[in-house]
Amino acid sequence: MAATAVLVFLLLLPPRHSEMNVGAAVVWQLWWAALPFAALLTARTWCAICPFPFVGELLRRLRPSPGGLPSPSVRTLIAWLAPVILALLGLLFLLLALESNGAATAALLMLFAVAAAASALVWRGLVWCRYICPVGLLLGLYSRLSWLRLEPVGDSKTVAMAGSKACHLFTSPLSSRRSQDCTLCAGCMKVPGGELVRPGFTRPSLDRQILARPEAVAVTLLLGLLLADALRMVPWYLRYMAWTVGQLGWSYDEAVAAGIAAIVLASLTIPAVLAAVPGGRKDPWTRLTGLSLALLPIVLATQLALSTQHLMAVGEVLRNLGAEAGLLGPGHMPPANAYSVVWPIKVLQAAVLAVGAAVSLRMTVRHPGGWRCAPAIVVIVLAFVLLGIFVQPMSVTC
Repeated sequence: MAATAVLVFLLLLPPRHSEMNVGAAVVWQLWWAALPFAALLTARTWCAICPFPFVGELLRRLRPSPGGLPSPSVRTLIAWLAPVILALLGLLFLLLALESNGAATAALLMLFAVAAAASALVWRGLVWCRYICPVGLLLGLYSRLSWLRLEPVGDSKTVAMAGSKACHLFTSPLSSRRSQDCTLCAGCMKVPGGELVRPGFTRPSLDRQILARPEAVAVTLLLGLLLADALRMVPWYLRYMAWTVGQLGWSYDEAVAAGIAAIVLASLTIPAVLAAVPGGRKDPWTRLTGLSLALLPIVLATQLALSTQHLMAVGEVLRNLGAEAGLLGPGHMPPANAYSVVWPIKVLQAAVLAVGAAVSLRMTVRHPGGWRCAPAIVVIVLAFVLLGIFVQPMSVTC
């Protein structure tokens, strides 16, 4: 929490000697870029040290009596807030260039703290983390592919009781279907029966996983936002802007908003149309959730490839931090080349995308009958589109 307060101070402090707001750079070019790697390696451990629930825990002590759990109908409703907030966050990031906007980033962090605190005052437990937080939703999706998790090593009834009594996210080490809700806070290990719960490494598998409807929509939303983010980093983006602004007479903001909207709508519409096509014995929602689950590995691979590109700006961020701290001399920091090709990074990105596409393609065999070829075609086309984007020279500053 103290580190976050310092970060907000840096976000509100205008740059004096550097070429960027160092607080915004730390949030978007370091923390956000490292987050998918953290999810792949440590599941939702970040959620266990996130400072925002701490604010709610402090304010909850002001209540004369603890709040209750949200009703099932309320849980169903508020679960849709996470993908909506995720979509808004992605649009704001792309439209407002949050990676260089310190004030807007500070406002976003403080808004998250207020929302988490308000949730804690209304309900008990970490309702914000389980149902509403967009970062929790993102990490929950990606943690399905993580090796690290808490596992029962003894009597199932005892372990289930330990988990249900101590878990603030209303889950249990036995609940494999909802294991993505576990933040590995180890609370269930500190109560009677908790000695039967231990951390371990287990080969991840999506074979028996099920996505909730909001999670399925979130996967397709993520796909569109990530594609938009990747496209703005390649020369195709300049050609698109030259055509829309020069030939159509649009403003810069109108052209950017239209491009993002088109990509995101396509990412939502194509899976919805495929799910609605008659065929098989499953209803459209079941087919949509199945397709989204199959796309999850390649979506994670896309974000890992993008994060690898963003992390190439670490040296620039550190130089600006040094200038602001007075450790390096002030003055102009020469930016990196607008577009560059670093072949080791290109090879790494291609390998990550190939692995993600292979896992997604394997997941498509879960779909029964002739309909299974449709998601396979989607995965293959998407893989070639992504490879075509990432082989282009890319910028590290966008």
